[in-house]
Amino acid sequence: MPGDQFSAAAAVVAYQSVTLTELRGLVDQVDFDFRDALKREHRVGDTLGGVESEFDEVRARLRALGVSVPAPEPPPDAGISASWETRRYPRYTVPVVPTEGDFDQLVTLAEARLDLLGIDLTRDPLPQVLPSSQIARSLRSYADEHGDISWDQTDWMVVISAGVLATLLDVILVRIPQDSTFLSEKYAGSPLTQWLKDHDRAGGIHDQFFKRFEKLAKVPYDAPTTKATGGLVSGMRPGTHRLQSLGHDPALGFLFGVADLMHGTGTYIDRAGQWVQVVTDAAPIDLITSLITQVRHLLSDIYTPAGLQPPLFTLLQLGHVDSPFALGPSGVKVPWTDVARYMYTQGYDLRHFFTMGITPGVVSAIIRGHWLLNSYATGGTGRQRKLEHAKLTSMLLLGHAIAASGTLLKTGLLFGMNPAALNYNQILAMAPATIAWFKEAIARDHRINHALEKEWEALLGESNGQI
Repeated sequence: MPGDQFSAAAAVVAYQSVTLTELRGLVDQVDFDFRDALKREHRVGDTLGGVESEFDEVRARLRALGVSVPAPEPPPDAGISASWETRRYPRYTVPVVPTEGDFDQLVTLAEARLDLLGIDLTRDPLPQVLPSSQIARSLRSYADEHGDISWDQTDWMVVISAGVLATLLDVILVRIPQDSTFLSEKYAGSPLTQWLKDHDRAGGIHDQFFKRFEKLAKVPYDAPTTKATGGLVSGMRPGTHRLQSLGHDPALGFLFGVADLMHGTGTYIDRAGQWVQVVTDAAPIDLITSLITQVRHLLSDIYTPAGLQPPLFTLLQLGHVDSPFALGPSGVKVPWTDVARYMYTQGYDLRHFFTMGITPGVVSAIIRGHWLLNSYATGGTGRQRKLEHAKLTSMLLLGHAIAASGTLLKTGLLFGMNPAALNYNQILAMAPATIAWFKEAIARDHRINHALEKEWEALLGESNGQI
């Protein structure tokens, strides 16, 4: 039997619906019997009236002939006999209508009654007792008030197709940043990333647009080696110094890089995963100048051979957390610090991050396009789309989850657990998709609960007014 409050309430509502149906049937039966009895009484009354007239004529003739005629006796009290018969054999069975205010007692009575009627209490009893037409009307009313967020077969097909297509693009187009050999196996790199990193193209863009920023945007967090930090930051070398510098992170740089510029410091993560801040002889500058210098410096590094790390990628080096990846033939799992350094040196930079953005972009474009086209095709309004936004967020969450699962399978099955095959952009997309879904679900529940509270207040007001 259902034990939670909602199941108990559903059982009570189902019982009340059954009871009301029985009462309506009883009233209809009583009304039918009453009308039938009235018709019979009228017919009998008309017949008795005619017979009585004939008896009066006969009595008058007999009296005229001198025959003594006794007066008619009153009929026996049929009401007492009928009442007694009714008490012995009740004609109508009236269902029990509880008047007590004990909800637990009402639940017990409801479940017992529903069990006698053959209602399966392990499932929701309401669809079992309510007419399908009433359920359909209730669902339509509910959808008009709060929006329809149910999925149909087309929605499922679109979401699954979006996730699968994104996975195929991840395997075919994103792949890994560049041609490389991993654990004695050769793997082809992403053609799009290779196009973005083409030496002549990248060099031309850098020389034409960003090279002049190199002298204009000197920063205190750009030490290339461990020696340049006074030996404070281990593992620093030209090929990894940007990865270890929080100021070079495209996202974190606008917090830590700007702070370093304003204080003349450099903030790094060393080879052991420790947070290190180095004081330099650079002169502190104001906030506005720091922001401008930060933007210029990042632009000056994007199209260099090493490039910039993806957003938030620097944080993978914090701590000495074990990873599921082995970078050598021994099969020994290495910490995320070493995995991040390996990925970055294999071309896993901001340009490949743009390539990886194809996967979440495809998921979002397909699902959002389907949702909007379906809304326009069915005549949906802006208000309905706002009410049904929870459906869109749930579709996006599942689509991104399928694509994220696809990149994990791609990394493990097709690229021999090469960490450079991970689609970092797709994995990051799971966070906003999950947050958006939770936010919309909570907002929708709040709207529904508020509407229910208003209905309860209205019902209580009507009850108090009647009392």
